[in-house]
Amino acid sequence: MSNQTTLIIGHGSRIPKAVAQFHELADGLSAHLGQPVHRCFLELVDPDLATGLSDAAGSVGDGGEVNVLPLFLGGAGHQKNDVAFAIQWAREQFPGVTFRYGTHLGSHAKIIELLDLRVRQCLDVNSDALSPEEIIVLVVGRGSSDPDSNSAIAKNARLLFEKRAYRGVEYAFQAVAHPRVDEGMRRCKQLGARQVVVAPFILFTGRVDEDIRKVSQRAGAELDLPVLQAQYLGVDSLLVEVVAQRLQETIAGTAAMTCDLCKYRHAMAGYEHQQGQPQTSHHLHGGSAHSQDHGHHHGHNHEHHRHDHHH
Repeated sequence: MSNQTTLIIGHGSRIPKAVAQFHELADGLSAHLGQPVHRCFLELVDPDLATGLSDAAGSVGDGGEVNVLPLFLGGAGHQKNDVAFAIQWAREQFPGVTFRYGTHLGSHAKIIELLDLRVRQCLDVNSDALSPEEIIVLVVGRGSSDPDSNSAIAKNARLLFEKRAYRGVEYAFQAVAHPRVDEGMRRCKQLGARQVVVAPFILFTGRVDEDIRKVSQRAGAELDLPVLQAQYLGVDSLLVEVVAQRLQETIAGTAAMTCDLCKYRHAMAGYEHQQGQPQTSHHLHGGSAHSQDHGHHHGHNHEHHRHDHHH
């Protein structure tokens, strides 16, 4: 048995193409590393977190090491609670195995480069596209109830705008947080946009991407504002390189998330009741073969497990 292995965690989707894209990216990482990687999913698809962690632990045995890498763009509840909770469960189940926890993909120059590439590809293939100086890009993230994770979308929008020719770059969220997609479209109109390129800041196809397209097209029609649709980030060598870097940081023990804007550590406006909230999750058994009601709720205090959030 090998002494060390990697476990990649995807969100999961009911859309087969989205699951296939996750595996394509995992295959790209495997080729980059020259070794196989284990895979599992948070929900909707098997293997679930418990199975993925158990299989990875079994492959290395006592004295082995499992590097757990979540394939999430943002550091919201899935990163800070669900996977962190599952890793604590795995440590209790396999005390002879070392589990290291990597960070979300986060803001990275190569991800911004890929986002810009998707916008430029959109302009290249649309014969009615205006020049970059005449368009506003609307970067759309999934949205969450984590203010720090949401703020990263605004940061990435600014990074896309910086020193590029676009007339402007705005941001919006598909769900949970504001501004929503229709609100972001209205803002683009108010700022004098003659055309908007909607750029989904998501990894793969799926329901989120479909909804972003539908809502932005409808809003564009209502506002009499031409809309072009860029592709989601998707599988690309740039993304593989970022994932590989996050893995190396995990192995080296340098992977870290900050506590400075964590709603579980500080009384953030509107989230005061979550300060010090115990770690729980209903995603340990979250695959298609299990009901999410089977989840475990053995709360882990964030103060005592700070390293599992990489705070």
